[in-house]
Amino acid sequence: MPLPDSLWRIRSASWTMAWLWLKSFCSQALWRLNMRNAGGLMPGSLAEIVENKKSELSERMRRRELDSIRLRVAKANHEFAAALNQPGVNLICELKPKSPSAGVLREQVNVDEIINCYSRHARAISVLTDAKYFGGSLELLSSVNSKSQLPTLCKDFVITPYQCFEARESGASAVLLIVKILSDAQLRSLYQCITSLGMDAVVEVQTAEEVQRALRVKPTIMMINNRDLGTFQMDLSTTERLAASIPAGTILISASGILARADIERLLPYCSNFLIGSALMKSDNMDALLSEFVSLQPKAGVVS
Repeated sequence: MPLPDSLWRIRSASWTMAWLWLKSFCSQALWRLNMRNAGGLMPGSLAEIVENKKSELSERMRRRELDSIRLRVAKANHEFAAALNQPGVNLICELKPKSPSAGVLREQVNVDEIINCYSRHARAISVLTDAKYFGGSLELLSSVNSKSQLPTLCKDFVITPYQCFEARESGASAVLLIVKILSDAQLRSLYQCITSLGMDAVVEVQTAEEVQRALRVKPTIMMINNRDLGTFQMDLSTTERLAASIPAGTILISASGILARADIERLLPYCSNFLIGSALMKSDNMDALLSEFVSLQPKAGVVS
């Protein structure tokens, strides 16, 4: 006897869910495999960075228990999301002394000078807190928060709730979550931890599959990374391809590869929030560059 249509639909849905789970699992496994070579992890690769982060965290957590941080943490008030819900071009300016792909970006990092400049043009400030690969620190994040009223994004390779509490203790208003390095369970748990502290989770994606995984947590803020984290190559068309997949009402940020006014003009039909790091850290005249960027106006209909 043939199955009723309703049972066929249930069976079809089950197969679809099983396929999506298997695809996600295989993607994670393949990523880890591709990040390894005969001698171990590729130097400066995403896998190496994450492995180093695990070792780093193990030592930090041994020296200082989570409860001691928890007692010092006050809730934020979602200032980061509010800052990006403004008309016009919204810039998140980044403090990034170095990177694995470009090396040292700025020989002398005068935090006071940079923060003063950013405060004149930006809606928020992103601070790298990874020391080994990006030259940042939680101390740098604390310093920025003591010198500026702008909300800050803690940008790191976050894999445990411990880091979320560290970020909030250092004054962060938002924390980056990179979908590529997290399982679905980790992403959900970390997202909940961040929002429970009154911070905003900035969920970073780089592929269509990662967008679908990210949407399961119903993020308020999503960031499209134009840099392939496997090859470090940049492609602005990543934002152009993925923006249509982001639901209306989601705050959308485009990051990486935004070096000049023309880049923002190209991406304005898709979003109005931009994270800019390397171009600023390498610039001899940050003020002039930022003035060019903020003078642009979003295209009609672009609300993110």
